[in-house]
Amino acid sequence: MKLGVLCSGGKDSWFACSLARDKEDVACLISIHSKNDASYMFHTPDIHLVPLQAEAAGIPLVTVTTEGIEEEELADLSHAIRLAVEQYGIEGVVTGALMSVYQATRVQRICRDLGLWCFNPLWYTDPEAYMERLISSGSR
Repeated sequence: MKLGVLCSGGKDSWFACSLARDKEDVACLISIHSKNDASYMFHTPDIHLVPLQAEAAGIPLVTVTTEGIEEEELADLSHAIRLAVEQYGIEGVVTGALMSVYQATRVQRICRDLGLWCFNPLWYTDPEAYMERLISSGSR
């Protein structure tokens, strides 16, 4: 299955990407650059690194910018995912979401509306167990 990975540049999205690559074809990364540092949906501190990370990983990147207005930014996410479907033929979306019901349910809804599978491999993972798993995985 071809997957697009929502990527913020942080450890969680990259670990989720690694887990997805173990079992499926990661066709592209999907990055949303929010102009709002307090975005409800998108992690912003490392977003500027994603193009360099994608290049280093050899994974194509779909990037969309959003103003970061609550709920309105979901249309920008949907647009980015549709671009990934058109450009790379993705059949599902992977997230690094850990605990945010707000984020997870909105991504799941968008995927459902677009007829895509949504994979949240880190969802509700015990934080200590997650960190142990992350560290023990080494660099992949």
